[in-house]
Amino acid sequence: MELSARALSELPGVRRQISRIAADLAAGVHCLWLLPDDLVEGGYAEELHHVALCAAPDRLDIPARSESETSSVPPRGALPEQTGWALDDLPLLEDYDDGFDLGREPVLPRQRSAPRLTEAPEAPESGLLARLAKELSVPPREAVDTLVDPDRRWRPVIGVRAWEEPAASAASGDPEQERGREVARLVRSLNAAAKQAGLPPENRPRLLVTARVDDLPPRFPDELELDLATSAVHWWWGTVDRLDSATVVSAVAADVSRDTRRRGEMPRDRILRAVRDEVVSEVCGPDPVLGWRLARRWDGSQGTLEDSLRACLGGVRAVPPEEPLTVLSGVGSGHRPATGLRPAWARGLLQAWDGRSRVHPVVWCGDRSRSDHLKILVSQAQARVLLPWIEEARQRVALRALSAATRPVAELIDCYVERPPDGYRSRAQEVFRTIEVGPLLRACRQGHLNLPVEDRRLLEQLVLARNVLSHRGVLFDRTLHILCDELARADQRWTGDM
Repeated sequence: MELSARALSELPGVRRQISRIAADLAAGVHCLWLLPDDLVEGGYAEELHHVALCAAPDRLDIPARSESETSSVPPRGALPEQTGWALDDLPLLEDYDDGFDLGREPVLPRQRSAPRLTEAPEAPESGLLARLAKELSVPPREAVDTLVDPDRRWRPVIGVRAWEEPAASAASGDPEQERGREVARLVRSLNAAAKQAGLPPENRPRLLVTARVDDLPPRFPDELELDLATSAVHWWWGTVDRLDSATVVSAVAADVSRDTRRRGEMPRDRILRAVRDEVVSEVCGPDPVLGWRLARRWDGSQGTLEDSLRACLGGVRAVPPEEPLTVLSGVGSGHRPATGLRPAWARGLLQAWDGRSRVHPVVWCGDRSRSDHLKILVSQAQARVLLPWIEEARQRVALRALSAATRPVAELIDCYVERPPDGYRSRAQEVFRTIEVGPLLRACRQGHLNLPVEDRRLLEQLVLARNVLSHRGVLFDRTLHILCDELARADQRWTGDM
């Protein structure tokens, strides 16, 4: 089971980009939406295009070429080559000689050579402009003029799936036959015709072109980027953020743990589940499909994470050894990938996420030279979940320590609080509550705090966890489970004391 196309289109970040596209279309500019290759190959682009187009009240979706149009068929009006007869030259029925003399010479069909079909160009009936004209019920040469006719009130948003348009023939050798040239020509023709007709921006026909980079002429996206008055280019770059990743993972967790919730979930299990979900989100980053797979497969154990990730990456295109991917800091801050990184972006190997650039796990998973990459991501995820719990527990223990002190609070501050503020003796208790977990544990061991055994045991785990996470280490299963047990018990104790 995979993440559905509808679920992807309903993620908050995706809806936000679709809203921006809808706003640009409403303002009267063409929109080019550039997607990575895997969204087209995985079948997600069709739903994304549909949702974005349906945001416009008036729309016209140009259908893709049918199989009958893409096959090599004879031009209309010609019979197969071996006959050589033209349809419009066949005799009429009234000229058929049935044995009666009508007093006229018999009319025979003229024979002429039919064009060869092996190297014929694409039939006009299957071209982009011809299909647009068919939807408008006009001849192809009148399609653009019809759309910009000042007397017409209907100004639709015209949807174009550029990945459905034919590729250029490698044998032609004609640079004008490059892929996407018809899309580019339609955009330019509409711009010129609308300008000549004097239509204001809000009353112009607009195009929504959904495409991959390779579906268009190489310089066409940059050309549109420069034409701010008529066009807007939207890249799938930073579209999916941390909230989207968490939404996907939590949806999987809701399905998997439905029975567990019915039986009742222990506080310890809630913490472990939060850590597990955050690890999946952090590791998979901007790839919600991979996040969906890993969330369904991984059992939460550190010992099985790498194997589970490798299994979920099955079928994802790997990076050839001769193509090392080096990413400089800051490339994720813009609205599009840098020019030199676009091939990697198109292949799904690079994406902006959470304000930073991220390489796909397929780049580093299994690479011994990057063996610490997974460890760093897991550590970041654990810290994001556990540090708030550790801080809250520290505050609670520090407050309880005030009543368990065997020395004056001011003396404890002198011994255990690093860099106390000026005048702290006048507000000693307030300053003491800022003490860190390490000094708290040392004060207990020195006999300066007489805390209960369970609080000391909790402090030991808090100190260990904070030290590991502050050095970008990973809490492995046993340590993590003990910490969560102590946090859960403390939470129950303190809830009962309230």
